[in-house]
Amino acid sequence: MKKAFLLLSLIVLVIAIMLFTVGCDNNSNFDLTDKDTNNTEEMDNKIVSVEEFMKYYGVKETDIPRDYILDFIMQYRFRKDTLSKKDYWAVLSTDYENGVIYGTDTGSIFRGTPSELPLEEYIKKADVIVIMFYMYYGGELAYPRRMTLDLKNKKIYYATLCLSDYTDAEKCADLTDEDVQSIRDELPKHISEKHTKESEYNLDYTFGIRMKDSEYNIKGYSGNSGDELNYPGFDAYWKELYKKKFGDEFVFEEYADAE
Repeated sequence: MKKAFLLLSLIVLVIAIMLFTVGCDNNSNFDLTDKDTNNTEEMDNKIVSVEEFMKYYGVKETDIPRDYILDFIMQYRFRKDTLSKKDYWAVLSTDYENGVIYGTDTGSIFRGTPSELPLEEYIKKADVIVIMFYMYYGGELAYPRRMTLDLKNKKIYYATLCLSDYTDAEKCADLTDEDVQSIRDELPKHISEKHTKESEYNLDYTFGIRMKDSEYNIKGYSGNSGDELNYPGFDAYWKELYKKKFGDEFVFEEYADAE
């Protein structure tokens, strides 16, 4: 029975992640949907590079940082066939001058090129880490919670609602340089990349961990609370981080009460 419930919880987690990446990624002000194809992989292959984006608009040199341009491209998923719809370089330039921030669209964390680097190497360059918690109350799956570690901008966020922009979270705190380095050093110790078939678990929550670097190379992991074989000490680690930055103990609350 335990194994059957574990399998069911993992299936629910996968479905929830799929719904999350589709249903919550509605941050865009532009309609760039390709209504003539349902092939996501084919669409992803058409996303323009920074160089292609600049070349299309005849821009050879710019003071706008490359990572800002890439965040803009990835947030709106620009393809070659959409660049002609508007002067997006002008939009980008104006937004940059006005201090508009891109790269905070949670859906973008799930898109990109899977990295083959070991986690210990990859995390040195990771700039955003999202940890989604699918929590159980009385045996029933509740709405997901989400902790976002923005290592680039040195912020930590915690949300109880499904938000496309992680900066809209109810809780936010600053990360020091020491915090950022500690996360890079400590988090890999709680994720085994040699997953075993057997695991210990409880029904407090299942979780998904998603990371990206500045070039949108991505990594992802999924597991269950209490799985000390594959995620040694993970439960205690994130709760301690929550307590340190938000000032109180994490408490599992009914979803209705959390609002």
